[in-house]
Amino acid sequence: MAGTMHIAIFTDFHPATLGGVQTAMQALCDGLRERGHRVTVFCAPAPEPVTVDADTVVLSSIPAKMATGLPVVLPTRTNRRLIDAEFTARGPVDVVHTLTAYGCAIAGIRAARRHGVPVVQTIQSRDDTMIEKYSPSPYFAALTMRLLHGWFVPLRHQPAHAGDTRTTRLAWRPMIAQAQAADRVTVPTEHFARRLAARGVDRPIHVVSNGIDDALLDRVRAEAVETAAAGAPLRALWCGRFSPEKRPLEAIEVIRAVPGCTLDVYGGGPLAERVRLAVDEGNLADRVHLHGEVDQATCLAAMRTHDLLLLTSDCDTQGMVLLEAVAMGLPIVYCDPELSETIPDGGGIRTTDGTVDAFADAVRAVAADRGRLTRLRAALAPHADEPRQSRHITDILSVYRAARTESALPAPSGGPS
Repeated sequence: MAGTMHIAIFTDFHPATLGGVQTAMQALCDGLRERGHRVTVFCAPAPEPVTVDADTVVLSSIPAKMATGLPVVLPTRTNRRLIDAEFTARGPVDVVHTLTAYGCAIAGIRAARRHGVPVVQTIQSRDDTMIEKYSPSPYFAALTMRLLHGWFVPLRHQPAHAGDTRTTRLAWRPMIAQAQAADRVTVPTEHFARRLAARGVDRPIHVVSNGIDDALLDRVRAEAVETAAAGAPLRALWCGRFSPEKRPLEAIEVIRAVPGCTLDVYGGGPLAERVRLAVDEGNLADRVHLHGEVDQATCLAAMRTHDLLLLTSDCDTQGMVLLEAVAMGLPIVYCDPELSETIPDGGGIRTTDGTVDAFADAVRAVAADRGRLTRLRAALAPHADEPRQSRHITDILSVYRAARTESALPAPSGGPS
């Protein structure tokens, strides 16, 4: 049991695409392989052609797109046959680790039950908040997701949770059903573990932080950095997907409200055209610079040359960009109180609320007192190595081994197998 394992990771994001889930997954895979374990990733196709990887199995998608713009995979018979063939050809699989709660992850759970393999499920998406706040039709979106997911992974019962709206309860059901179908559950934060338990998840829940690849951190930190000239404007940075819940448009409005401050924006996504228009129509091209989608190394390097990270999202459970900022010693301005669990004391500034005015007030205060940046960075410095993947790989391995000691649950019923 203490020897090497073969882990099959199922995710609805191709490893070659950009995003926090993907960078966290790549760091996990690299960390496992460095310990001598085998990893095979089963995933959705990338939207653009990518280099073929022998350890990545691409499942068949349907002619539809997720809100992220990525392809949709369903647990069809075609995918079942492909997965079964790969399980056989690649030798025994010891653990299935599902990283999402959508089609690929459903296919992973069903494959694990067919082959008698334990399942570890990671739950980290705030789908309930995203749907409630940012979906054009929240109830319809939550109901559609609940019905589609429930066809494949039924939820027999769910206790009501005080304070949840009808839409929120529906949005929680796929996440709860996915967790209940696993042997062990991991989440990145304590507050999210409490949320799952409060909504009836009775599987063992382990808090295991996401991590950043050690070699990448070392390489970026070793690069020379040019210091800003005396009297230079306050340099803010925003990094993420251009989607409503990440709130890139609000970040641009914050900078427009604070003269003498610049913003570098890294990312892309559905709101790309609206982001560009916000810069153009606000006559902000001299202060707001759009860099497009970049890899993690570029984002980390940029964090070393800025003064603040604007974290405008209010739907993150943890957020890779937050971990990256901590690792690079970049002070964080944020609004979501639950993110305080991940941000070291004194290393960030929490706004009074999520409005543009509240963010602008916080940025304006720092611009007027640059000495505060020194104090913020000093508070972050002792925690710079905490996001290293090597700090967390032992924890996830212990979860895998615990799952292997337990009997597999019966295969979930409902929908095609």
